Amino acid sequence: MNSSAKNPPQRKARKPLPAILARHNKQTSMITYHGTDRASANNIVGPPSNIDVTKGGGELGRGFYLGENIALAASLSKGKFGAKGVVIKFDIDDSAYVRLNTRTLNRRQYLYLLWQSLITRAQRCQHLFHVDVVCAPFATIDFSYQYKFESNDAQNTLNNNSTKQIL
Repeated sequence: MNSSAKNPPQRKARKPLPAILARHNKQTSMITYHGTDRASANNIVGPPSNIDVTKGGGELGRGFYLGENIALAASLSKGKFGAKGVVIKFDIDDSAYVRLNTRTLNRRQYLYLLWQSLITRAQRCQHLFHVDVVCAPFATIDFSYQYKFESNDAQNTLNNNSTKQIL
């Protein structure tokens, strides 16, 4: 009988993760971005933080929008506001976020048709899903996800359970 069958090779002990990776794995927040102009950013960040989900509208209707891609937020803010465009980094407490009622939409064709319908009916700044947060890909951009905060509970979470930094 082969001696290696009796005594399988021992695995090497795993090395501990570098400190930076260990800290990353303990992250207890959701990082997102919002592109806007400098004056609005100062109002949003505060103090006090002044996010209002009844203002603004995007692909999914009325609400305050955040995205997961800093490059997209920067590009959109500079495209819309030029030199006055800035990005706000949001660090939202995970435990506060998971208490929100969330709806996930993942069919891009549905989103595109909804977006076209809202534009046609002039309801781009009115449509609500009657949840706290809607998570969805963009209807017209392939590489990023968006989060629409539309309720008072969502507004309170952004104002009171997140840190904000103008980049």
